[in-house]
Amino acid sequence: MYIFEMSLLKAGDIILTAQVGAISKAVRIATFSKFSHAILYVGDGSFIHSDGQGVHSNNIQRLLFENESHAEVCRVIDTSCVNKAVMFARSQIGVSYSVKEAASTKNPLYKGEKLNRQFCSRLVAQSYECAGLKLVDNSDYCTPKELQKSSRTNTIRGCLRLAVEQEIEFAKSDSPIQRQTEITNLILKAVRELTGNDIQSFENLDQFVIDNPMHDAEITNIVINSGYLTMFDYELTQNPWRYDGQLFLSLDIGDSYKKERAEFELESAGNQVQLYSQNYLMCQNVRGHLPLRYFEMNMDLYKKLINLMNKRIEAARFVIEHT
Repeated sequence: MYIFEMSLLKAGDIILTAQVGAISKAVRIATFSKFSHAILYVGDGSFIHSDGQGVHSNNIQRLLFENESHAEVCRVIDTSCVNKAVMFARSQIGVSYSVKEAASTKNPLYKGEKLNRQFCSRLVAQSYECAGLKLVDNSDYCTPKELQKSSRTNTIRGCLRLAVEQEIEFAKSDSPIQRQTEITNLILKAVRELTGNDIQSFENLDQFVIDNPMHDAEITNIVINSGYLTMFDYELTQNPWRYDGQLFLSLDIGDSYKKERAEFELESAGNQVQLYSQNYLMCQNVRGHLPLRYFEMNMDLYKKLINLMNKRIEAARFVIEHT
């Protein structure tokens, strides 16, 4: 089995994949391409993509391939727009997947009304077009092959390597991110049923609560009852070493890899602190003008997550200093 060498990837990389399976094969045949899926690597081991569960994130170390030819990395030539592209992709998390819209990409004459939905190649193309970089002729209806052939990207070779046994075990293990995806979809579905509005992402939800404060209490209770506020506690029980320098240092792995992992944790947690801090300030700003429980609840959550990330930073620094 093959896995991505994470150190060779950069935020903004477009990853094209072809998996073994009937659906993947059908997509490749329909689009005359060797690839059936497109994802956007957003850095720190994470990627965002759109599949049957909608737009969601996952860990790049959970992608395994039977053959080196089953994945390809394309990197945009103009990297100045990467941060904005990543921000757009994050804003789309929760948006539903549309089979009909995805199928329309193979019909060049299709001129139907674009729905508030996503599919894999549309998400990637729109992320970059929103950031000011047009990768394909029509970002609303494009294929993985069009992204691969874009004149504004270069192919990066040698990003896959053979996976070791521990990596294969991790890739196949239960993912806490899957629970996050399920809870996100549950919340948005419940809010759509409550309001009758086509709310497809948390960005849509935030704006809806601001515009419709009469739903503040009901929507806040939906989020609380979903388990969204406590789902991050699972990570603490699964990987306590990430938040405790002594436990991290005692891991039975080589010092070289341990230091490399600590450096990754340090950078990743630092980026998360920045993201959560921005979200906290946004909620604080809204809360300063509108007495909404929804934003007060989110402020408490982001404060908690910032504290957790700071513990990761402390643990990583401790390991770096003692290896």
